[in-house]
Amino acid sequence: MNVRSGTVDVPATPTTALPAFAWREVSIVAAVAATLFLVRIDRYRISGDELYFLAAGRHPSVSYADQGPLVPLLAALSDYLAPGSTVALRLPALLFTVLAIVLSAVMAREFGGGRLAQTVAAFAYATTPIAVMQSAMLSTFALDLTLTAALAWLLIRWVRTRDDYLLVAAGFVAAVDFQVKWLIPIIWAVLAVGVAVFGPREMLRRPAWWLGSGLLAATAVPILLWQHDNGWPQLAMGAIVRDEQLATAGLFAVPWSLIQVTGAGGLLLIIGMWAGLRAERFRPYYFLIPMIALGLGAVVLFGLRPYFVAGAFPGLFAAGAVYLADRGFTRRAAIVGGCFGGLTTAICVALVVIVPLPESALRQSTDDYSQIHSRSVLFGPSGWEDLNTAVAETYHRVPPQQREALVIVTQNYWQAAALDDFGPAAGLPAVFSPNRGYGYFGTPPDNATTVLYVGVDDPDTALRTHFAQTTLLTHIDEPLGFPGVNRGVAVWLCSGPSEPWSVLWPDTRQLRFIDGTSRHGK
Repeated sequence: MNVRSGTVDVPATPTTALPAFAWREVSIVAAVAATLFLVRIDRYRISGDELYFLAAGRHPSVSYADQGPLVPLLAALSDYLAPGSTVALRLPALLFTVLAIVLSAVMAREFGGGRLAQTVAAFAYATTPIAVMQSAMLSTFALDLTLTAALAWLLIRWVRTRDDYLLVAAGFVAAVDFQVKWLIPIIWAVLAVGVAVFGPREMLRRPAWWLGSGLLAATAVPILLWQHDNGWPQLAMGAIVRDEQLATAGLFAVPWSLIQVTGAGGLLLIIGMWAGLRAERFRPYYFLIPMIALGLGAVVLFGLRPYFVAGAFPGLFAAGAVYLADRGFTRRAAIVGGCFGGLTTAICVALVVIVPLPESALRQSTDDYSQIHSRSVLFGPSGWEDLNTAVAETYHRVPPQQREALVIVTQNYWQAAALDDFGPAAGLPAVFSPNRGYGYFGTPPDNATTVLYVGVDDPDTALRTHFAQTTLLTHIDEPLGFPGVNRGVAVWLCSGPSEPWSVLWPDTRQLRFIDGTSRHGK
Protein backbone atom coordinates (compact mmCIF):
# COMPACT_ATOMS: atom_id res chain seq x y z
CA MET A 1 0.00 0.00 0.00
CA ASN A 2 1.56 3.29 -1.13
CA VAL A 3 0.31 6.39 0.67
CA ARG A 4 1.49 9.84 -0.47
CA SER A 5 0.27 13.18 0.88
CA GLY A 6 -2.77 11.64 2.46
CA THR A 7 -3.90 10.02 -0.80
CA VAL A 8 -3.87 6.42 -1.81
CA ASP A 9 -2.67 5.79 -5.35
CA VAL A 10 -2.11 2.03 -5.18
CA PRO A 11 -4.44 0.66 -2.52
CA ALA A 12 -4.46 -2.95 -3.62
CA THR A 13 -3.21 -5.21 -6.36
CA PRO A 14 -5.42 -6.92 -8.91
CA THR A 15 -4.21 -10.26 -7.62
CA THR A 16 -5.57 -9.69 -4.11
CA ALA A 17 -7.70 -12.73 -3.36
CA LEU A 18 -11.11 -12.23 -1.83
CA PRO A 19 -12.83 -14.56 0.63
CA ALA A 20 -15.42 -16.89 -0.85
CA PHE A 21 -18.85 -15.39 -1.18
CA ALA A 22 -21.25 -16.65 1.48
CA TRP A 23 -23.83 -17.85 -1.01
CA ARG A 24 -25.74 -20.07 1.39
CA GLU A 25 -25.93 -17.66 4.30
CA VAL A 26 -26.70 -14.58 2.22
CA SER A 27 -29.26 -16.45 0.13
CA ILE A 28 -31.06 -17.55 3.28
CA VAL A 29 -31.15 -13.98 4.64
CA ALA A 30 -32.33 -12.58 1.31
CA ALA A 31 -34.91 -15.33 0.79
CA VAL A 32 -36.42 -14.98 4.27
CA ALA A 33 -36.59 -11.20 3.94
CA ALA A 34 -38.11 -11.45 0.46
CA THR A 35 -40.73 -13.89 1.72
CA LEU A 36 -41.72 -11.63 4.62
CA PHE A 37 -41.90 -8.59 2.38
CA LEU A 38 -43.86 -10.48 -0.28
CA VAL A 39 -46.43 -11.77 2.20
CA ARG A 40 -47.37 -8.22 3.18
CA ILE A 41 -46.79 -6.50 -0.18
CA ASP A 42 -50.49 -5.82 -0.82
CA ARG A 43 -51.58 -5.05 2.73
CA TYR A 44 -51.29 -1.29 2.22
CA ARG A 45 -53.92 0.30 0.02
CA ILE A 46 -52.54 1.86 -3.10
CA SER A 47 -50.93 5.21 -2.27
CA GLY A 48 -51.43 8.60 -3.85
CA ASP A 49 -47.93 8.56 -5.29
CA GLU A 50 -48.46 5.08 -6.76
CA LEU A 51 -51.66 6.28 -8.40
CA TYR A 52 -49.66 9.20 -9.74
CA PHE A 53 -47.02 6.85 -11.18
CA LEU A 54 -49.79 4.94 -12.96
CA ALA A 55 -51.20 8.19 -14.33
CA ALA A 56 -47.73 9.33 -15.40
CA GLY A 57 -47.25 6.01 -17.15
CA ARG A 58 -50.35 6.79 -19.20
CA HIS A 59 -48.67 10.04 -20.25
CA PRO A 60 -45.22 8.77 -21.33
CA SER A 61 -42.51 11.40 -21.48
CA VAL A 62 -38.73 11.65 -21.40
CA SER A 63 -39.07 13.59 -18.16
CA TYR A 64 -41.56 14.80 -15.61
CA ALA A 65 -41.65 17.88 -13.43
CA ASP A 66 -40.57 16.05 -10.29
CA GLN A 67 -38.81 12.84 -11.40
CA GLY A 68 -37.42 10.79 -14.23
CA PRO A 69 -39.40 8.43 -16.49
CA LEU A 70 -38.32 5.00 -15.19
CA VAL A 71 -40.74 4.54 -12.30
CA PRO A 72 -43.79 5.61 -14.38
CA LEU A 73 -42.67 3.19 -17.09
CA LEU A 74 -42.49 0.36 -14.54
CA ALA A 75 -45.95 1.33 -13.27
CA ALA A 76 -47.31 1.32 -16.82
CA LEU A 77 -45.76 -2.10 -17.46
CA SER A 78 -47.32 -3.56 -14.32
CA ASP A 79 -50.69 -2.06 -15.23
CA TYR A 80 -50.43 -3.62 -18.70
CA LEU A 81 -49.42 -7.06 -17.45
CA ALA A 82 -51.66 -7.19 -14.36
CA PRO A 83 -54.18 -4.33 -14.29
CA GLY A 84 -55.14 -3.30 -10.78
CA SER A 85 -52.58 -5.54 -9.07
CA THR A 86 -50.68 -3.82 -6.28
CA VAL A 87 -48.44 -6.88 -6.07
CA ALA A 88 -47.26 -6.42 -9.67
CA LEU A 89 -46.96 -2.68 -9.14
CA ARG A 90 -44.74 -3.06 -6.08
CA LEU A 91 -42.68 -6.03 -7.22
CA PRO A 92 -39.82 -3.83 -8.56
CA ALA A 93 -39.50 -2.16 -5.14
CA LEU A 94 -39.26 -5.56 -3.46
CA LEU A 95 -36.67 -6.82 -5.94
CA PHE A 96 -34.53 -3.73 -5.49
CA THR A 97 -34.74 -4.17 -1.71
CA VAL A 98 -33.48 -7.75 -1.99
CA LEU A 99 -30.71 -6.53 -4.29
CA ALA A 100 -29.66 -4.00 -1.62
CA ILE A 101 -29.47 -6.83 0.92
CA VAL A 102 -27.18 -8.79 -1.39
CA LEU A 103 -25.12 -5.69 -2.17
CA SER A 104 -24.44 -5.23 1.53
CA ALA A 105 -22.87 -8.70 1.61
CA VAL A 106 -21.02 -8.22 -1.67
CA MET A 107 -19.50 -4.98 -0.40
CA ALA A 108 -18.44 -6.69 2.83
CA ARG A 109 -16.66 -9.30 0.70
CA GLU A 110 -15.03 -6.56 -1.37
CA PHE A 111 -13.70 -5.07 1.85
CA GLY A 112 -12.16 -8.46 2.64
CA GLY A 113 -14.85 -9.74 4.97
CA GLY A 114 -15.46 -13.46 5.28
CA ARG A 115 -18.70 -15.38 5.65
CA LEU A 116 -19.55 -13.95 9.06
CA ALA A 117 -19.04 -10.34 8.01
CA GLN A 118 -20.99 -10.84 4.80
CA THR A 119 -23.88 -12.47 6.62
CA VAL A 120 -23.96 -9.77 9.30
CA ALA A 121 -24.00 -7.03 6.65
CA ALA A 122 -26.86 -8.65 4.72
CA PHE A 123 -28.79 -9.35 7.91
CA ALA A 124 -28.30 -5.80 9.16
CA TYR A 125 -29.78 -4.25 6.04
CA ALA A 126 -32.59 -6.80 5.78
CA THR A 127 -33.82 -6.01 9.29
CA THR A 128 -33.78 -2.22 9.11
CA PRO A 129 -37.02 -0.24 8.92
CA ILE A 130 -35.69 1.36 5.72
CA ALA A 131 -35.77 -2.07 4.03
CA VAL A 132 -39.35 -2.61 5.20
CA MET A 133 -40.28 0.83 3.85
CA GLN A 134 -38.36 0.34 0.62
CA SER A 135 -40.18 -2.90 -0.21
CA ALA A 136 -43.67 -1.77 0.81
CA MET A 137 -44.59 0.51 -2.08
CA LEU A 138 -43.33 1.57 -5.48
CA SER A 139 -41.33 4.76 -5.05
CA THR A 140 -38.40 6.60 -6.57
CA PHE A 141 -36.30 6.11 -3.44
CA ALA A 142 -36.82 2.32 -3.56
CA LEU A 143 -34.86 2.23 -6.81
CA ASP A 144 -32.50 5.15 -6.19
CA LEU A 145 -31.21 3.75 -2.90
CA THR A 146 -30.10 0.46 -4.45
CA LEU A 147 -28.71 2.02 -7.63
CA THR A 148 -26.61 4.44 -5.58
CA ALA A 149 -25.24 1.53 -3.54
CA ALA A 150 -24.49 -0.39 -6.75
CA LEU A 151 -22.58 2.61 -8.11
CA ALA A 152 -20.47 2.77 -4.95
CA TRP A 153 -19.77 -0.98 -5.11
CA LEU A 154 -18.55 -0.78 -8.72
CA LEU A 155 -16.07 1.95 -7.84
CA ILE A 156 -14.94 0.09 -4.71
CA ARG A 157 -14.33 -3.01 -6.81
CA TRP A 158 -12.40 -1.01 -9.40
CA VAL A 159 -9.99 0.14 -6.69
CA ARG A 160 -9.01 -3.48 -6.12
CA THR A 161 -9.12 -4.89 -9.65
CA ARG A 162 -8.44 -1.88 -11.92
CA ASP A 163 -10.85 -3.46 -14.42
CA ASP A 164 -11.98 -0.46 -16.44
CA TYR A 165 -15.25 -2.00 -17.53
CA LEU A 166 -16.36 -1.34 -13.95
CA LEU A 167 -16.07 2.41 -14.53
CA VAL A 168 -18.20 2.15 -17.65
CA ALA A 169 -20.69 0.03 -15.74
CA ALA A 170 -20.73 2.67 -12.99
CA GLY A 171 -21.58 5.30 -15.56
CA PHE A 172 -24.35 3.09 -16.90
CA VAL A 173 -25.81 2.59 -13.40
CA ALA A 174 -25.65 6.35 -12.81
CA ALA A 175 -27.40 6.93 -16.14
CA VAL A 176 -30.19 4.53 -15.15
CA ASP A 177 -30.48 6.19 -11.75
CA PHE A 178 -30.81 9.57 -13.47
CA GLN A 179 -34.01 8.23 -15.03
CA VAL A 180 -35.32 7.72 -11.48
CA LYS A 181 -34.12 10.72 -9.45
CA TRP A 182 -31.94 13.67 -10.32
CA LEU A 183 -29.55 13.54 -7.39
CA ILE A 184 -27.12 11.17 -9.07
CA PRO A 185 -25.21 13.80 -11.12
CA ILE A 186 -24.41 15.55 -7.83
CA ILE A 187 -23.28 12.25 -6.31
CA TRP A 188 -21.14 11.49 -9.39
CA ALA A 189 -19.52 14.91 -9.17
CA VAL A 190 -18.92 14.56 -5.42
CA LEU A 191 -17.35 11.14 -5.99
CA ALA A 192 -15.03 12.70 -8.56
CA VAL A 193 -14.06 15.37 -6.03
CA GLY A 194 -13.45 12.64 -3.45
CA VAL A 195 -11.17 10.78 -5.84
CA ALA A 196 -9.29 13.99 -6.70
CA VAL A 197 -8.76 14.76 -3.01
CA PHE A 198 -8.18 11.32 -1.50
CA GLY A 199 -7.27 9.18 -4.50
CA PRO A 200 -6.86 6.94 -6.32
CA ARG A 201 -6.44 9.80 -8.83
CA GLU A 202 -5.60 7.27 -11.48
CA MET A 203 -9.35 6.63 -11.74
CA LEU A 204 -9.91 10.08 -13.22
CA ARG A 205 -7.16 9.53 -15.77
CA ARG A 206 -8.77 6.42 -17.19
CA PRO A 207 -10.70 6.85 -20.48
CA ALA A 208 -13.30 4.48 -19.03
CA TRP A 209 -14.15 7.04 -16.33
CA TRP A 210 -14.83 9.65 -18.96
CA LEU A 211 -16.79 7.18 -21.04
CA GLY A 212 -18.95 6.44 -18.00
CA SER A 213 -19.33 10.16 -17.40
CA GLY A 214 -20.31 10.56 -21.05
CA LEU A 215 -23.04 7.93 -20.67
CA LEU A 216 -24.48 9.84 -17.74
CA ALA A 217 -24.28 13.15 -19.60
CA ALA A 218 -25.84 11.73 -22.78
CA THR A 219 -28.87 10.35 -20.96
CA ALA A 220 -29.31 13.71 -19.24
CA VAL A 221 -29.76 15.60 -22.51
CA PRO A 222 -33.44 14.69 -23.18
CA ILE A 223 -34.33 15.41 -19.57
CA LEU A 224 -32.54 18.76 -19.56
CA LEU A 225 -34.20 19.76 -22.83
CA TRP A 226 -37.61 18.90 -21.38
CA GLN A 227 -36.85 20.87 -18.22
CA HIS A 228 -35.70 23.83 -20.29
CA ASP A 229 -38.85 23.76 -22.40
CA ASN A 230 -41.04 23.63 -19.30
CA GLY A 231 -39.39 26.29 -17.15
CA TRP A 232 -37.12 24.07 -14.99
CA PRO A 233 -39.74 22.91 -12.47
CA GLN A 234 -37.25 20.51 -10.89
CA LEU A 235 -35.18 23.43 -9.59
CA ALA A 236 -38.07 24.47 -7.38
CA MET A 237 -38.68 20.97 -6.02
CA GLY A 238 -35.71 20.94 -3.63
CA ALA A 239 -37.13 23.72 -1.48
CA ILE A 240 -40.60 22.18 -1.63
CA VAL A 241 -39.32 18.76 -0.50
CA ARG A 242 -37.44 20.44 2.33
CA ASP A 243 -40.55 22.35 3.44
CA GLU A 244 -42.62 19.18 3.37
CA GLN A 245 -40.06 17.25 5.39
CA LEU A 246 -39.78 20.03 7.97
CA ALA A 247 -43.58 20.16 8.19
CA THR A 248 -43.56 16.40 8.76
CA ALA A 249 -41.01 16.29 11.55
CA GLY A 250 -39.19 19.58 12.00
CA LEU A 251 -35.44 20.11 11.91
CA PHE A 252 -34.95 19.17 15.56
CA ALA A 253 -36.70 15.86 14.94
CA VAL A 254 -34.20 14.82 12.24
CA PRO A 255 -32.18 12.56 14.59
CA TRP A 256 -35.37 10.75 15.56
CA SER A 257 -36.27 10.41 11.86
CA LEU A 258 -32.88 8.81 11.22
CA ILE A 259 -33.43 6.40 14.11
CA GLN A 260 -36.83 5.51 12.65
CA VAL A 261 -35.29 4.40 9.35
CA THR A 262 -32.24 2.64 10.82
CA GLY A 263 -33.65 1.07 13.98
CA ALA A 264 -31.23 -0.72 16.28
CA GLY A 265 -29.09 -1.44 13.24
CA GLY A 266 -28.12 2.21 13.28
CA LEU A 267 -25.40 1.27 15.76
CA LEU A 268 -23.69 -0.80 13.07
CA LEU A 269 -23.93 2.16 10.70
CA ILE A 270 -22.10 4.31 13.25
CA ILE A 271 -19.48 1.60 13.64
CA GLY A 272 -19.15 1.54 9.86
CA MET A 273 -18.52 5.29 9.79
CA TRP A 274 -15.93 4.97 12.56
CA ALA A 275 -14.25 2.07 10.79
CA GLY A 276 -14.20 3.94 7.50
CA LEU A 277 -12.25 6.76 9.12
CA ARG A 278 -9.98 4.76 11.42
CA ALA A 279 -9.29 1.29 10.06
CA GLU A 280 -6.35 0.94 7.68
CA ARG A 281 -8.14 -1.48 5.37
CA PHE A 282 -10.68 1.22 4.44
CA ARG A 283 -8.13 3.90 3.61
CA PRO A 284 -8.31 3.16 -0.16
CA TYR A 285 -11.98 4.10 -0.09
CA TYR A 286 -11.72 7.54 1.46
CA PHE A 287 -13.09 8.96 -1.80
CA LEU A 288 -16.54 7.87 -0.53
CA ILE A 289 -16.35 10.18 2.48
CA PRO A 290 -17.63 13.34 0.69
CA MET A 291 -20.62 11.43 -0.70
CA ILE A 292 -21.60 10.19 2.75
CA ALA A 293 -20.93 13.59 4.31
CA LEU A 294 -23.06 15.28 1.65
CA GLY A 295 -26.00 12.97 2.34
CA LEU A 296 -25.78 13.37 6.09
CA GLY A 297 -25.39 17.12 5.77
CA ALA A 298 -28.43 17.38 3.52
CA VAL A 299 -30.52 15.43 6.03
CA VAL A 300 -29.22 16.89 9.29
CA LEU A 301 -28.52 20.49 8.31
CA PHE A 302 -31.16 21.13 5.67
CA GLY A 303 -33.97 18.89 6.82
CA LEU A 304 -34.19 16.72 3.71
CA ARG A 305 -35.72 13.26 3.86
CA PRO A 306 -33.68 10.60 5.70
CA TYR A 307 -33.51 8.30 2.72
CA PHE A 308 -31.31 10.85 0.92
CA VAL A 309 -28.37 9.21 2.71
CA ALA A 310 -29.74 5.66 2.63
CA GLY A 311 -27.77 4.78 -0.51
CA ALA A 312 -24.71 4.62 1.76
CA PHE A 313 -26.31 2.14 4.18
CA PRO A 314 -25.19 -1.09 2.43
CA GLY A 315 -21.57 0.11 2.33
CA LEU A 316 -21.62 1.30 5.92
CA PHE A 317 -23.20 -1.91 7.15
CA ALA A 318 -20.50 -3.80 5.24
CA ALA A 319 -17.71 -1.68 6.73
CA GLY A 320 -19.10 -2.07 10.25
CA ALA A 321 -19.47 -5.84 9.90
CA VAL A 322 -15.93 -6.27 8.54
CA TYR A 323 -14.48 -4.05 11.27
CA LEU A 324 -16.17 -6.07 14.01
CA ALA A 325 -15.10 -9.36 12.44
CA ASP A 326 -11.50 -8.09 12.27
CA ARG A 327 -11.54 -7.35 15.97
CA GLY A 328 -12.90 -10.80 16.78
CA PHE A 329 -16.03 -11.71 18.63
CA THR A 330 -15.51 -12.33 22.31
CA ARG A 331 -18.19 -14.11 24.29
CA ARG A 332 -19.46 -10.80 25.59
CA ALA A 333 -19.44 -9.28 22.09
CA ALA A 334 -21.31 -12.30 20.76
CA ILE A 335 -23.98 -11.91 23.44
CA VAL A 336 -24.36 -8.18 22.78
CA GLY A 337 -24.43 -8.77 19.04
CA GLY A 338 -27.05 -11.47 19.44
CA CYS A 339 -29.20 -9.13 21.52
CA PHE A 340 -28.98 -6.40 18.89
CA GLY A 341 -29.68 -8.92 16.17
CA GLY A 342 -32.73 -10.14 18.02
CA LEU A 343 -33.92 -6.57 18.57
CA THR A 344 -33.53 -5.60 14.90
CA THR A 345 -35.30 -8.79 13.85
CA ALA A 346 -38.15 -8.15 16.27
CA ILE A 347 -38.57 -4.60 14.99
CA CYS A 348 -38.55 -5.77 11.37
CA VAL A 349 -41.03 -8.61 11.96
CA ALA A 350 -43.27 -6.33 14.02
CA LEU A 351 -43.38 -3.77 11.23
CA VAL A 352 -44.16 -6.46 8.69
CA VAL A 353 -46.84 -8.18 10.78
CA ILE A 354 -48.52 -5.30 12.60
CA VAL A 355 -48.66 -2.41 10.17
CA PRO A 356 -50.78 -1.26 8.57
CA LEU A 357 -53.26 -1.22 11.41
CA PRO A 358 -56.96 -1.64 10.57
CA GLU A 359 -58.79 1.62 9.91
CA SER A 360 -61.21 0.68 12.67
CA ALA A 361 -58.37 1.33 15.12
CA LEU A 362 -58.09 4.96 14.01
CA ARG A 363 -59.36 7.21 16.77
CA GLN A 364 -57.79 10.62 16.14
CA SER A 365 -58.56 12.94 13.26
CA THR A 366 -55.67 14.05 11.05
CA ASP A 367 -55.54 17.82 11.46
CA ASP A 368 -51.90 18.66 10.86
CA TYR A 369 -49.46 17.89 8.08
CA SER A 370 -47.04 16.36 10.57
CA GLN A 371 -49.66 13.68 11.30
CA ILE A 372 -50.04 12.59 7.68
CA HIS A 373 -46.76 10.66 7.52
CA SER A 374 -47.40 8.74 10.73
CA ARG A 375 -50.95 7.99 9.65
CA SER A 376 -49.74 6.75 6.27
CA VAL A 377 -47.22 4.43 7.94
CA LEU A 378 -49.55 3.13 10.64
CA PHE A 379 -52.81 2.89 8.70
CA GLY A 380 -51.94 3.42 5.07
CA PRO A 381 -53.74 5.68 2.62
CA SER A 382 -57.53 5.58 2.40
CA GLY A 383 -60.57 7.34 1.07
CA TRP A 384 -60.19 6.75 -2.66
CA GLU A 385 -63.58 5.05 -2.97
CA ASP A 386 -65.32 7.86 -1.05
CA LEU A 387 -63.73 10.45 -3.31
CA ASN A 388 -64.56 8.58 -6.51
CA THR A 389 -68.14 7.80 -5.45
CA ALA A 390 -68.91 11.37 -4.41
CA VAL A 391 -67.47 12.86 -7.59
CA ALA A 392 -69.25 10.28 -9.79
CA GLU A 393 -72.62 10.87 -8.09
CA THR A 394 -72.17 14.61 -8.41
CA TYR A 395 -71.12 14.36 -12.07
CA HIS A 396 -74.20 12.33 -13.00
CA ARG A 397 -76.44 14.96 -11.38
CA VAL A 398 -75.13 17.58 -13.78
CA PRO A 399 -77.61 18.18 -16.64
CA PRO A 400 -76.64 16.20 -19.77
CA GLN A 401 -76.22 19.32 -21.90
CA GLN A 402 -73.61 20.65 -19.47
CA ARG A 403 -71.76 17.35 -19.35
CA GLU A 404 -70.98 17.47 -23.07
CA ALA A 405 -68.11 19.94 -22.66
CA LEU A 406 -67.27 19.17 -19.04
CA VAL A 407 -63.90 18.13 -17.64
CA ILE A 408 -62.80 17.42 -14.09
CA VAL A 409 -60.06 19.58 -12.59
CA THR A 410 -58.66 18.72 -9.16
CA GLN A 411 -56.57 20.83 -6.83
CA ASN A 412 -53.93 18.22 -6.03
CA TYR A 413 -52.36 15.41 -8.00
CA TRP A 414 -53.49 12.64 -5.65
CA GLN A 415 -57.13 13.51 -6.34
CA ALA A 416 -56.52 13.61 -10.09
CA ALA A 417 -54.60 10.32 -10.11
CA ALA A 418 -57.31 8.57 -8.07
CA LEU A 419 -60.11 9.77 -10.34
CA ASP A 420 -58.05 8.92 -13.40
CA ASP A 421 -57.60 5.36 -12.12
CA PHE A 422 -61.02 4.65 -10.59
CA GLY A 423 -63.13 7.13 -12.56
CA PRO A 424 -63.50 5.44 -15.97
CA ALA A 425 -65.47 2.57 -14.44
CA ALA A 426 -67.90 5.16 -13.04
CA GLY A 427 -68.21 6.94 -16.37
CA LEU A 428 -66.19 10.01 -15.39
CA PRO A 429 -64.68 12.24 -18.10
CA ALA A 430 -61.06 13.33 -18.51
CA VAL A 431 -59.28 14.54 -15.38
CA PHE A 432 -56.76 17.37 -15.16
CA SER A 433 -54.83 18.97 -12.33
CA PRO A 434 -52.37 21.88 -12.18
CA ASN A 435 -50.54 20.29 -9.25
CA ARG A 436 -46.99 18.88 -9.41
CA GLY A 437 -46.19 16.77 -12.44
CA TYR A 438 -49.86 16.38 -13.28
CA GLY A 439 -49.93 19.98 -14.44
CA TYR A 440 -47.65 19.00 -17.34
CA PHE A 441 -49.71 15.99 -18.49
CA GLY A 442 -52.01 18.14 -20.53
CA THR A 443 -54.17 21.25 -20.58
CA PRO A 444 -57.98 21.19 -20.50
CA PRO A 445 -59.32 21.90 -23.99
CA ASP A 446 -60.41 25.45 -24.64
CA ASN A 447 -63.93 24.26 -25.40
CA ALA A 448 -64.22 22.88 -21.83
CA THR A 449 -66.32 25.78 -20.57
CA THR A 450 -67.75 23.71 -17.74
CA VAL A 451 -65.54 22.27 -14.99
CA LEU A 452 -66.29 19.94 -12.14
CA TYR A 453 -63.69 21.20 -9.68
CA VAL A 454 -62.51 19.02 -6.77
CA GLY A 455 -60.38 20.57 -4.05
CA VAL A 456 -59.92 21.90 -0.56
CA ASP A 457 -59.85 25.59 -1.53
CA ASP A 458 -62.48 27.42 -3.58
CA PRO A 459 -61.99 27.17 -7.36
CA ASP A 460 -61.12 30.82 -7.98
CA THR A 461 -58.32 30.63 -5.41
CA ALA A 462 -57.03 27.20 -6.34
CA LEU A 463 -57.13 27.67 -10.12
CA ARG A 464 -56.09 31.32 -10.02
CA THR A 465 -58.84 32.38 -12.34
CA HIS A 466 -62.40 33.72 -12.24
CA PHE A 467 -65.46 31.82 -13.36
CA ALA A 468 -68.68 33.40 -14.47
CA GLN A 469 -70.58 31.05 -12.19
CA THR A 470 -69.54 28.66 -9.41
CA THR A 471 -71.88 26.41 -7.47
CA LEU A 472 -70.91 24.30 -4.48
CA LEU A 473 -72.46 20.87 -5.07
CA THR A 474 -71.21 18.65 -2.24
CA HIS A 475 -68.71 18.18 0.55
CA ILE A 476 -66.61 15.08 1.20
CA ASP A 477 -65.75 15.38 4.86
CA GLU A 478 -65.40 12.18 6.84
CA PRO A 479 -64.34 13.12 10.42
CA LEU A 480 -61.55 10.50 10.41
CA GLY A 481 -60.95 10.75 6.69
CA PHE A 482 -57.67 11.34 4.91
CA PRO A 483 -57.07 15.09 4.35
CA GLY A 484 -57.47 16.10 0.74
CA VAL A 485 -58.99 12.74 -0.18
CA ASN A 486 -62.18 12.18 1.78
CA ARG A 487 -61.86 14.93 4.33
CA GLY A 488 -62.10 18.66 3.79
CA VAL A 489 -62.82 18.28 0.07
CA ALA A 490 -65.58 20.03 -1.87
CA VAL A 491 -66.96 19.55 -5.38
CA TRP A 492 -67.93 22.64 -7.34
CA LEU A 493 -69.59 23.14 -10.71
CA CYS A 494 -67.86 26.01 -12.50
CA SER A 495 -68.69 27.57 -15.84
CA GLY A 496 -67.28 30.37 -17.94
CA PRO A 497 -63.55 30.63 -17.14
CA SER A 498 -62.18 34.15 -17.58
CA GLU A 499 -59.80 33.06 -20.36
CA PRO A 500 -59.19 29.97 -22.50
CA TRP A 501 -57.46 27.15 -20.67
CA SER A 502 -54.49 27.32 -23.01
CA VAL A 503 -53.86 30.81 -21.65
CA LEU A 504 -54.76 30.11 -18.01
CA TRP A 505 -52.97 26.81 -17.45
CA PRO A 506 -49.31 27.92 -17.25
CA ASP A 507 -50.16 30.35 -14.43
CA THR A 508 -52.44 27.81 -12.76
CA ARG A 509 -49.72 25.16 -12.36
CA GLN A 510 -48.11 24.86 -8.92
CA LEU A 511 -45.65 22.38 -7.49
CA ARG A 512 -46.56 22.63 -3.82
CA PHE A 513 -48.76 19.79 -2.59
CA ILE A 514 -52.14 20.95 -1.27
CA ASP A 515 -53.72 18.65 1.32
CA GLY A 516 -55.89 21.01 3.36
CA THR A 517 -54.28 20.51 6.76
CA SER A 518 -53.73 23.44 9.04
CA ARG A 519 -49.96 23.82 8.75
CA HIS A 520 -49.32 22.93 5.15
CA GLY A 521 -50.50 23.70 1.67
CA LYS A 522 -51.76 27.17 2.50
